Amino acid sequence: MPTDANERDESRAPDGTPWWELSIQPGTKKKRFGQERRLTAWLWFNKDVGDTFTMRELRAALGPDIAETSEHLNRRLRELRKCGWVIPSQRSDATLAQDEYRLKEKGGRLWLDSERAKYERFAPSARIRRLVMDQDGSRCRICGLGVDDTYPEDGEPVRLTIGHLVPQERLKSRGARDDLNNWRTECSRCNETVRDEVPDPEQYDEVLAGLKRLTKNEAGELLNWMRKGERPRSRVDQAYDRARKLSVKDRAALVDHLAARVGETS
Repeated sequence: MPTDANERDESRAPDGTPWWELSIQPGTKKKRFGQERRLTAWLWFNKDVGDTFTMRELRAALGPDIAETSEHLNRRLRELRKCGWVIPSQRSDATLAQDEYRLKEKGGRLWLDSERAKYERFAPSARIRRLVMDQDGSRCRICGLGVDDTYPEDGEPVRLTIGHLVPQERLKSRGARDDLNNWRTECSRCNETVRDEVPDPEQYDEVLAGLKRLTKNEAGELLNWMRKGERPRSRVDQAYDRARKLSVKDRAALVDHLAARVGETS
């Protein structure tokens, strides 16, 4: 635990309440003190780098008004990555228990307005969302699934949102500005990708160089896909998406079934 006297003083709001116990933002009458602020304050002042914590411990510390599901809180913890926080779970650290997390690196002190402003991101308007989705044909540009599709692995309906080709933080570090061309349609699952780990998208010249070996027929096929904004996927494609995720034993059984169906003999 931190022991510095000044840091202990900083752990409390002007009225003496610990930051993570606030419900209303200091200096206001009704403006709520957000959960991201409370999360980061509790972690900063109550956990050292390398310490672990559980979801139950987090709920107990933040109070009874944290009524969201564990998955919602998990998502909030993941969202802290954009502000420099590194908090692995069992998924990326096998030494952790199922409901355990480790504070690997502290990030922005989001309970402070002056520091929170550094991490504020541009929120696209409804008009921008419509434009981006229209230009992409309402299909995720990462996995290709559309608004009327379902995920092949579990049959859940696809939900679309929009995201960046190049993360805003990376643009800011280069002194570049965001614009409409930097937005793209993404499904909610692809949007969960850690953006800072994604390389910059390929440039026009790089893609063009890779097309030199295409035959005229292949170039025509690609032209049709580009005009449609998607690669047409047959029933066989969709069936393979499901079949390839079977266990080794089940895949072998399916191979035997298909071989018999098409009349192959051993």
